[in-house]
Amino acid sequence: MKKVVLFMALLILATAFLNAETKLKMEIWNRWTYETCDGEVIKNELAVKRGYFRLEPKFGNNIKGRFNVDFFSDDDAGDGAGLKLKYAYLDFSNFLPIKDSKLTAGLMKTYFGTIYDWDYTVIEKDPSDLYKIVSSTDYGLGISGYFPNGFGTYAIAAYNGEGYKKTGDDINVAINPLINIRLIPVTGITLGGSYYMANKQNEEIDGEPNEDRVDYTKMAGVGKFAYGPVYILAQYLMMDTDKPNVDGFEKFTETVLSAMGVFKVNNNIDLVARYDINDPDTDVDDDGTSLILAGFNYHIMKDSKNKPKLFIQFNFEQISYELEDSEPVNKLMAQLRWVFSETIK
Repeated sequence: MKKVVLFMALLILATAFLNAETKLKMEIWNRWTYETCDGEVIKNELAVKRGYFRLEPKFGNNIKGRFNVDFFSDDDAGDGAGLKLKYAYLDFSNFLPIKDSKLTAGLMKTYFGTIYDWDYTVIEKDPSDLYKIVSSTDYGLGISGYFPNGFGTYAIAAYNGEGYKKTGDDINVAINPLINIRLIPVTGITLGGSYYMANKQNEEIDGEPNEDRVDYTKMAGVGKFAYGPVYILAQYLMMDTDKPNVDGFEKFTETVLSAMGVFKVNNNIDLVARYDINDPDTDVDDDGTSLILAGFNYHIMKDSKNKPKLFIQFNFEQISYELEDSEPVNKLMAQLRWVFSETIK
């Protein structure tokens, strides 16, 4: 895998310098995490939680690519550091006889819920990512575009299903189809939904190999409201799993309800809040969790398009468990994020 990543990196780099125009971008997240449970300190960590290096070469007016390598250095990496290939795809615009559409091929976004345009307004992950509903990127092929008159967006795609962290042994034997639609009936309101059929093969039953695949049906409902300084995002996720066992197949349903609010105090300060409820199995009592988050973002510097270049995020987060006699986990997180980009002509 490392040889493949290195080869692709060298190939893209060579293409970038030979091409007429390539955008280079890098972003670093320096984070302090202080985590406690029942009065005991679980974690007190300074780490580079995420950094990424991105190249966006253009092959004329209608073809452009994206190549991302994510790197990180923290306790979660196991050996203290890690490297992941996150994106490697090409967009072909005006390739199909459909206006305002594009064809995407490669390691691309998973157009499900809000995971594909999650911008980490809060430090915590997108709900689909946090509760492991879907991977944020996957190997696939898709068509996406805009509805006429700015009425919304759509995406239709087919994926391998193993995500970007696993390759080879977790590749499925069937294509995983997905459809995602967002509608904007009036300015400031967005409504949408996603439907994803996935499967995974070779699950074990009592330690013995099994030929049957585990089938997943994943759905998301999304609502957004923006007016003046107020922005509200609500999301409902559901995953049905038909999992084989000794008696045949058993069905499990997981649900997630998430709501996030942002209040823009001024051009430099945002107040943020979020509330999640996760039920891993709706047929089991006292197995759920809830998350409460509150904090702020302070923008030190922005670019010419008013997008953050250097900013600080501060979040307090509490995760509570329905299980009797369990104690909540409290987190304080402070993060310095900085971004720079350059266009190579």
